[in-house]
Amino acid sequence: MTNPIRSISSISNTFTPAVCLLAVVLTVHPAGGTSQVNARLDTARARIGDRLTLTLTIHSGDGETVRFPDLESQLENFEILAELPVEQIPGDGSATMTRRSFTLTSFETGSLQIPPLPFAVIKADGAVDTLWSVAQPVDFISLVQDTLNAEIRPIRDIVDATRLWKRIALAALAALAALALLGMLWRRYLKRRAQRLRGRIQPSGPVRPAHLIALDELDRIKSLGLIEKGEIKQFHILVSEAVRHYLGARFGVDVLEMTSWELMDELNRRRDIDRAFCELIGEFLDSCDLVKFAKYKPVIVEINSTFNKAYEIIENSRPAEVQQPSRENSGTPLGESAETAVVAGGGEGGER
Repeated sequence: MTNPIRSISSISNTFTPAVCLLAVVLTVHPAGGTSQVNARLDTARARIGDRLTLTLTIHSGDGETVRFPDLESQLENFEILAELPVEQIPGDGSATMTRRSFTLTSFETGSLQIPPLPFAVIKADGAVDTLWSVAQPVDFISLVQDTLNAEIRPIRDIVDATRLWKRIALAALAALAALALLGMLWRRYLKRRAQRLRGRIQPSGPVRPAHLIALDELDRIKSLGLIEKGEIKQFHILVSEAVRHYLGARFGVDVLEMTSWELMDELNRRRDIDRAFCELIGEFLDSCDLVKFAKYKPVIVEINSTFNKAYEIIENSRPAEVQQPSRENSGTPLGESAETAVVAGGGEGGER
């Protein structure tokens, strides 16, 4: 007898996969109680080594028994990885649907297919008939790129090692020249900045001696009453800056950009400065730095000692030819001595 399902299978090998899919759909729904079989893959395109699921479905009538095909002998290009248990689902009336799934894979590339599979149908009277499923095509794609159709580019020229070293040497020389230029510009910037800072110290008009300017500044700080207001840190900052300005103008040192340690190192290297005088400056700077940076709160006696050291530094380092300023030209209180200046404490007076 002519099998209509096998005829559909022969047509599917000639026409497109869309026609095959249509044939599968037609075989899923049996008509008139006749047994029907169906083979279906979960995908039509996969990469080499990917897993596929093949589902075999049988719709059998009352009294009919259908045997599944032997896949080991039918699938030459595929490997069976797993076999799921058989499922039986009751249908309408006496019809029964039996389903079985397999996990497959393949390590070949190109267009492959699950061939038409034979299902043996044993009827109630013992007659045996064979039903065929529709072939299932699947394309396996290789993970390796196609090198046959790849663009072939020409080989690059051989690089001359001598020319390469010349380029590296020129690049290194250019970098050194750029660094030298930057260093020169930086030194010029620092020099001009130091000149501007020194210009700020010198007032316009007739130039006054540095020690007179410093003494006037200490008098001004004393008159602010910062200790009485509790602004002890600000008091030490102003006194320290006044002495630093004086030392910079007196000895030609850019003290404003130096730390206390750098300033003492610079003064200790000077041969025209006495060691005892350097120790006095060090004690003064240490006292100010403790308050400015270590948040130390000195008592009145310590504050007076620091302020007196500021006067002592100025008096001990002014030029020898400069005489003691009089009341008219110094602007300082009459009869005051720098060694006994009192700057704060319960309305106490101070003398310099």
